[in-house]
Amino acid sequence: MAFTINTNITSLQAQSYLNKSSMFQSQTINEVTSGLRIVNSGDDAAGLSIANGLRSDQAVLTQGIRNANDGLSVLQTIDGGMNNISNLLDRASTLATQSASSTFTGDRTVVNNEFQSVLSEINRQAQAIGLNQGGEFAKALSVFIGGGTTSGNITAIQNGSIGVDLTHSTIDTQSLGLSGYSVTGADGVDIGPGAGTTSVENILANLSNQGSEKQAGYTTLYFTGPGFANTTGNNRVAVSVNLSGVTDANSLATAINGAIQGAGNANSQEATAFKNAGITASIHTDGSDGTNATSHLQFTSSNTAFQVEAGDQMSNALLGNIQTGAQGQSVNTQTATTNVTAMLANSANAAPETVKLQITNGTAPSTVSLTIAAGEPQATTLANLNTALASLDVTASVDVNNKLQFTSGEAQSLAVQVSGDSSNVLGLGTFQTDTFGAASYTAITAAAPVSATATDTQNFQIGIGNQVVDLGALTVGASEATALSALNTAFQSNSLTRAANLSAVDNAGNVEIVSGNGTSFRLNTYGSTTAASFGFPDGVNSAAVATLTATAENGANAPSIDAAGTSTSGFLGFTGISVGNSSQTVSLAAPDATGVNHNISFSLSSANASNIDQALNTINTELLQSNDLTLQKIVAVKDQQNGADGISFISSLGNFTMSLGTTAVPAGLLTAGGGNVQGLYTTTGSGPTAATVQGGAVITSAQNGLGATADVGSQQNAENAVTALSGAVKALGFAQAAVGKGENNFNYAINLAQSQLTNEAAAESRIRDADLAAEAANLAKAQILVQAGTAALAQANSAPQAVLSLLRNG
Repeated sequence: MAFTINTNITSLQAQSYLNKSSMFQSQTINEVTSGLRIVNSGDDAAGLSIANGLRSDQAVLTQGIRNANDGLSVLQTIDGGMNNISNLLDRASTLATQSASSTFTGDRTVVNNEFQSVLSEINRQAQAIGLNQGGEFAKALSVFIGGGTTSGNITAIQNGSIGVDLTHSTIDTQSLGLSGYSVTGADGVDIGPGAGTTSVENILANLSNQGSEKQAGYTTLYFTGPGFANTTGNNRVAVSVNLSGVTDANSLATAINGAIQGAGNANSQEATAFKNAGITASIHTDGSDGTNATSHLQFTSSNTAFQVEAGDQMSNALLGNIQTGAQGQSVNTQTATTNVTAMLANSANAAPETVKLQITNGTAPSTVSLTIAAGEPQATTLANLNTALASLDVTASVDVNNKLQFTSGEAQSLAVQVSGDSSNVLGLGTFQTDTFGAASYTAITAAAPVSATATDTQNFQIGIGNQVVDLGALTVGASEATALSALNTAFQSNSLTRAANLSAVDNAGNVEIVSGNGTSFRLNTYGSTTAASFGFPDGVNSAAVATLTATAENGANAPSIDAAGTSTSGFLGFTGISVGNSSQTVSLAAPDATGVNHNISFSLSSANASNIDQALNTINTELLQSNDLTLQKIVAVKDQQNGADGISFISSLGNFTMSLGTTAVPAGLLTAGGGNVQGLYTTTGSGPTAATVQGGAVITSAQNGLGATADVGSQQNAENAVTALSGAVKALGFAQAAVGKGENNFNYAINLAQSQLTNEAAAESRIRDADLAAEAANLAKAQILVQAGTAALAQANSAPQAVLSLLRNG
């Protein structure tokens, strides 16, 4: 072999091996002292990544188990509170049973006082454990534990969470059916067995009341609420009560409940919503003893805001609305005869004429045709008119002054408009039909050219919605151009015709009046100095008509009663929107159980709110089709104030707000009842200083009085309370089941999480922890290698000294 002194290959090799042995020794010492196989990422990057993920999962699971234990503690606290409320219900049942006995000789007032204190304590304890309506835990609870995985649309977060839905597990008295929203008959009228004249027996025997029934032996009540309100046409629920076998107040309540159940079982969306409202009838008795007690029909629901309305005179009397004796107030609505002229004894038209009547009777307007023969007697005209109106449940008659009246068969707003009666046979004016026979139109063309004479005049009336504008006598002038100018000047001088964008234009040599924004109108011309001066004919008996519409409003005779205890916007006035380009934005906001606001905005216009029933249809359809469970708890209902119809919003929600936009209609448009606005409005002041307001401050709901609460102050009320308490025990059981299921689910989840935590800790240990038995052997090996390597390196370093021996010998 060759001898070199510049490069000591053996030494270099020894250094390399010694360096590796030293590193091996250092790593082994680190692993032994740390207890970890992976000390640095370079030791096993892939393994470290997996181990870190497992360690992170363990941290999540550790806290998740704490979360679940905290949630379990909360549910156990709630469970204990429920057990206590169960004891309170037992005490309430004892008191109710005691008072329900006819042999009880004690003071029911004392018993009822304790009963009410028990109910108050139930409410207090329900609030204390967070399960009153709107309470802290009366919602869907979710506790994140961890350990979940992603699968399809389910995320790891969702899979690693445990949910307990206590939304429907509230246990205050309202939730248990012991208190709620209520409609009660008139306070001043007793329909109980000791009432005398106004007892149920006498009311049922009254012939006038019987005559109002649409079906003999049945009386009708109307119910309106969320999901069973004016949506398409008129979808409030009609409950037809079979009076056969009804002899007193208690049997009346039984019959009504049977009818309510039957209506709720019908095959429709409205019927299902009505059934879910859980409305029940009972007899509410005031007073603590049989001598002073007064009984009234009462309807209650523990979860839904609703309205009750009498459908006939019989049901109106049973609700305590008495005309005289046992006779109820009539619910029929009838048009007034103000500004109506007497009906002709014999028609004055020389040839048959077709009259169009537009009838609005609680639904969208319907048009009927009436043909009046020349010289036709009044009796024949009335008979033919009633035949035409029969399908609309409207009848026509004349009053003592021979003026025509229209009567609706039930408590609905009624409006009548007449066109085409050129002889004014009916006494409702001579408004014209167009060339197609339409009662109202967006354009109408004169039948003849202008009769141009500088001094000729003709009077014009324009009807839009429920209003009439008399433009007075207009001068024709010397040409069609001057006639058009006169009309356009008149249209611009009036706010209503200006808002309707009416204008007069030439149409093939004849005058045409057209609305530029699609507003429907009607035209009446009269008093021409030369027949048909503007080309529009005068009616034979034309005269200025102050109003073309006769509107009957629901008044005190047929009250619609909103449930007490609900949240209400209060009464809002309403005037139909008649101008084509006018609209109003209505906005509502309501918080859910968690405090999150839910909002909706929609527009009312001439297309969907030309009358109050159409507006109710639009509003309730918007709320229903929002598919928002919070907003769907609000319903718009028709109410009355000072003899005029309006709209109220009612809800079972604790509160809600609403705001009204302004309609694009000039001030001064409307007369009494509508102020200067169309659509919804509030009113400030009263009498001559009353003013209508749109826009402005947000309207905040307020509670509509106090709802009904179970009581045991009389035997009948105590019997009702026994029944209600039986339902309350079942309701509490359902709530306890939900809490118990939640406790079990938490325990299951904790067990799984602890198992996952143990197994993931073991998995991390297998990857990251050092095997100390193997590491001890490695440490001994490393020590020997280092010592041997050090000695060998010393030998390798001394090897070049052999060259000196060669040189020395030389």
